[in-house]
Amino acid sequence: MEASNMNNTDPWRAIVTHLREPAPPPQRMRDRRTRHVLADVSPICRIEWSTQSTILVSWSDATAGRREDQAWRACIARGAGVCKLTGAAVRRGDLIFRPIRRGHGMPATAPDMILAESAPRGVSSIVAVKATP
Repeated sequence: MEASNMNNTDPWRAIVTHLREPAPPPQRMRDRRTRHVLADVSPICRIEWSTQSTILVSWSDATAGRREDQAWRACIARGAGVCKLTGAAVRRGDLIFRPIRRGHGMPATAPDMILAESAPRGVSSIVAVKATP
């Protein structure tokens, strides 16, 4: 006795029938920033204070690459965002660090921000940062 006759349904026919059905509509995320936080783990592995207003950030990300000692400058947030280090909300007017633009191109990390209050300070100028989900 064939397996397809046991249930009176041909399994291959059922598979092909399901493949012909339209896919359900994609579910949209409510907020792009939320998607960014949920999908991202901080790629930052080290922060070194260069001056009172600049830090050197080392990070590694599978999609954006790897950077050692990328210079970030203190500034005021012009809009809302998410802290790349902690995932905390950044509001317009917060003191943040942003990658310094060099030349004509924009760095892959151009939209990234680190809340100034979350940048570690210590006796040593080099502070290891452990990425946490």
